[in-house]
Amino acid sequence: MQPHNPDLRVTQRRSVILQRFGLGLSLLALSTVCVAMGLRVEPSTPECGAPVIAPAVPPRAAQSRLAESQAVRGQLDVLWVWLGSPTSRYPHTALGSPVHAGSLHALVAGPEGAVREVVYSLPFHRVFEDRVPRLADLDGDGRDEIIVVESDAIRGAALVVLGLRPQSQTDASRDKPSAQGLLELARSPYAGAPFRWLNPVGVSDFDGDGRLDIASVTTPHIGGVLTLHHFRPPVLEPYARAMDVSNHRMGALEQRLAAIVEAPGHRPTVIVPDMQLRALHALRWEAPGQWRELAELKPMAERIERLTPAAGGACALLSDGSWWRVVLMP
Repeated sequence: MQPHNPDLRVTQRRSVILQRFGLGLSLLALSTVCVAMGLRVEPSTPECGAPVIAPAVPPRAAQSRLAESQAVRGQLDVLWVWLGSPTSRYPHTALGSPVHAGSLHALVAGPEGAVREVVYSLPFHRVFEDRVPRLADLDGDGRDEIIVVESDAIRGAALVVLGLRPQSQTDASRDKPSAQGLLELARSPYAGAPFRWLNPVGVSDFDGDGRLDIASVTTPHIGGVLTLHHFRPPVLEPYARAMDVSNHRMGALEQRLAAIVEAPGHRPTVIVPDMQLRALHALRWEAPGQWRELAELKPMAERIERLTPAAGGACALLSDGSWWRVVLMP
């Protein structure tokens, strides 16, 4: 009888999952050493030594935002953005509360330089099931796009991209500067059913075409699928998927559980936990269009509670309170 080997069992399980979905990943045997095909994990200090920077003070208008959500400061045409209009009309508790946002708010500078608030409100059957609006210039036009998770009472969650665009004018006001309003620019396919959620990973040029893409994990609690999307208004077009990952623990407020690593001469790498949140994948989308696993599935000592970007890799906080630096080796 062969000795019990839990790492081998994990590898065999992943092999079955990946073969079933035809993802073409290269599977590598696990080992217990700390350096494994480019992924190094080492003990670290809190925040992995990075300085803790106090967040900017949100504007007065954002004080009534959704509880436990963040107001985010912009650098382009959006000065501040936050989630508002708390509502319990979609009682899913993926983020620990059945209360979500019914509107999104932004502070913008008007034509005369005056700051004003613009509001995007959802219909009764939808909410923003999110706690952090994300800002990125996805199309390189010098304007902010806002990335949020929107959930529908019938179809579940979708990624939605909003942006400031000129509002329609009446004939009597054609000679005046056009006011800016928040409009939907693109959305992803829905998760497919009520209470099916997704969690964004981040933004980068994952396929090397010179344009920014969006990464997210669909259904991170029940069979997570890492998905890469092209920004092709009016749609976010999925073009790559990888199974058996998760970037969120059910009921947790923390949404930061994946990191994107960018290195000169290489496409971006996504470091993301497995479904049990106890091991790390390092995945890169490479030509001619397939996933490459850059490192062995790396077991961690305890459940991963937070995973954030750090120079050359990521910083992991585990459930026992220990901090670990994750380095993607050249």
